[in-house]
Amino acid sequence: APVVTFEEVRTDGNCASNYTLTRTWTATDVCGNTASKTQVITVKDKTAPVLSEAPADATAECSAVPAAATLTATDNCDAAPVVTFEEIRTDGNCASNYTLTRTWTATDVCGNTASKTQVITVQDKTAPVIATLPETSTISCPVTPVFTQATATDECGSSVTLTSEDVITNGQCAGSYSITRTWTATDACGNAATASQTINVIDTTAPVIATLPEASIVSCSAVPTFATATATDECGSSVTLTSEDVTTNGQCAGSYSITRTWTATDACGNSSRASQTINVIDTVGPTTATAFTSTIDVNCDAIPTKPELVFVDNCSAVSPAVFTENIINRTENSYSIVRKWLVADACGNASEFIQIINVTIANNIVTINSSICNDGEITTTNLSDVLPAGTPTNGTWIDVNNSGGLQGSILNASGLSVKDYIFEYKINDATCPRTIRVVMTVNTGCAGIVLACGTILVHNAISPNGDGINEKFIIDNIDDTICYPDNTVEIYNRWGVLVFETKGYNNTSNAFDGTSHGRVTVSEPTGLPTGTYFYILNYTSIDGNGKSVTNKKDGYLYIVNN
Repeated sequence: APVVTFEEVRTDGNCASNYTLTRTWTATDVCGNTASKTQVITVKDKTAPVLSEAPADATAECSAVPAAATLTATDNCDAAPVVTFEEIRTDGNCASNYTLTRTWTATDVCGNTASKTQVITVQDKTAPVIATLPETSTISCPVTPVFTQATATDECGSSVTLTSEDVITNGQCAGSYSITRTWTATDACGNAATASQTINVIDTTAPVIATLPEASIVSCSAVPTFATATATDECGSSVTLTSEDVTTNGQCAGSYSITRTWTATDACGNSSRASQTINVIDTVGPTTATAFTSTIDVNCDAIPTKPELVFVDNCSAVSPAVFTENIINRTENSYSIVRKWLVADACGNASEFIQIINVTIANNIVTINSSICNDGEITTTNLSDVLPAGTPTNGTWIDVNNSGGLQGSILNASGLSVKDYIFEYKINDATCPRTIRVVMTVNTGCAGIVLACGTILVHNAISPNGDGINEKFIIDNIDDTICYPDNTVEIYNRWGVLVFETKGYNNTSNAFDGTSHGRVTVSEPTGLPTGTYFYILNYTSIDGNGKSVTNKKDGYLYIVNN
């Protein structure tokens, strides 16, 4: 039997799994004759590898993108197919919004491939994070609120835009308010976050009053003038200024101090104070409200009576004046009278007023003409009645012609011849020796001759107690308007206040009865208290030549009411 042999020849193709098998069967007989049969088998790898499962499609935050998975592959022909990975990013509408397409590809040695794909949608939905801002704080105006500059981060690395907005909330007053600054951080994808910082502004600062003048001193006759305060407020609040005066009395009526305290209050109730003090002092002594002549040159028979000066003070009451009268520089023919009034006010300021009367002593003879009848009902007269009012009563009458009709001051014309007789009244006053000569004409058959004027005599005490006795101030003969046509009467109390004055005093219907009818201080009509008062009587008389003569009498008047 022939022998059959088998031979298989492999011819590799373009890859390990692609090849050709040539199988040859040869039959050989014993003689060496052969016969062959061939079979060609072409082997090709057309089967793709098999990949493991890929992760499912997903949506993720930009900060949580999952890592790429590792896939494996098997192949029916290739024991180790190659797996490759590719990731393609497709940008979205913002930097942190995008799509990741992940592709795994398995390739065997013959180029057969298999792929798996995963799509991951990345979205930025997380807002940026603003760094912590300071807590709410409080400051006092006028300090300007200072805010911290905000910073922000974005977990996706996106650019962040920061903006701010201030909201002012007014407080209860102009200098009190709060400011809240709100920061907004916005990333590129429009995600936004906010954070706020609040600063409370309060007004605790009092207004400032402009410097007031230092304490000053003025005389009491001046009106204290205060400066008008002004004030400013650091916070720009409106300021209300009020003032209050406090007077502190000094040691006397004309001495005191006034302190004006200003209070400045702003709209938030903060206040401050400032004061100005004016000290008022009395350094000026009293003055006289009565005009008087300080120096007078007169003959001794015309020495004026002491003027009744009324003293006033610009600030306080005046104490009673201390009056002195002295004679100085006496010679045989002259001397001087020095009158002094010393007055002081309540603050001890004293003033002295001086009147100097330079007196000349001359051989004074005053002649008065009169007449009398040597027959008829009245043949006697009192020569003293023809003397001028105020003539001293201590003089001596001399019968110059030795008529024999004069006894003392009484002249009896009965039996005297019709002619002129001279009678002299000698006044041996040390201050003014003088003579009043009365030329008396003795007539006959003149029953109608008018009597001589009566002497003005002041009764200087009254007791107006209602018993009907001595109720009025009596001035003898003042009501004889032929001899004394005009008169005025003034009465003052011990402080120089006028309590009574009148014209045409007549002892009856127009007379002082102890009741005040003054102009000031003492109310009227009021019964005056017991005490010492002062009267001034001014009146006119008619001299021997028919001329009007002005006369004055003054002195103390005593009122007793019990």
